[in-house]
Amino acid sequence: MAKPSPQCVKCTVHRCSSKEKNQTVPASCPSEKYPDLVKETREKYQLPENRAVIQGWLGLMSKVLDPQKQNEKYTWTRIHEIIEYAKIRGMKRLGIATCYALMPEAKMLSDILESSGFEVVSLSCLCGEVNPQDLGMPGDIFCNPIMQAEVLNRERTDLNIMVGLCVGHDILFLRHCTAETTPLIVKDRALGHNPVAALYQSQGFFKDRFAGR
Repeated sequence: MAKPSPQCVKCTVHRCSSKEKNQTVPASCPSEKYPDLVKETREKYQLPENRAVIQGWLGLMSKVLDPQKQNEKYTWTRIHEIIEYAKIRGMKRLGIATCYALMPEAKMLSDILESSGFEVVSLSCLCGEVNPQDLGMPGDIFCNPIMQAEVLNRERTDLNIMVGLCVGHDILFLRHCTAETTPLIVKDRALGHNPVAALYQSQGFFKDRFAGR
């Protein structure tokens, strides 16, 4: 019988984050179910493109989690982390892929990045807008996240930042990007683009909203 699919969020052992490595883990533990992938994925960290990302992350974390400045880790915003990561990696040219509804926020981000010494290329999701009828779909206008990605590819950006792309559009954008990409804003129309609030509220005021969905 096949082992059950991984369910790390339901694990009560947490051996992976414990110093006690001899604990018995559930049959669904991905490290136990896929020992071949443990070896294969570790080897992939030796690839130059992956090693560069990890080195950038390590450099960033050495500053965020500086043991001599323990309280300062709570002062690092996501924007600060992106800027520091890009500087550690020697990146010069940053791309912003934004939803047209978040153009003011994207403009503020662009100003911050430029004042930090970066060249910035910014694209609205409506660049190269598509006629939905051409795709056999209803509506008057259709965003073009694939063009956002391809333009940034042509512009040879070192790092792309997603600002509020819709669910689905973000998938297409990531699928077609060649540069490293990180999200800054995830669209959530109800919660001021703070989707994690829905998880917290699901235990309280939003409990009925998610019941049975």
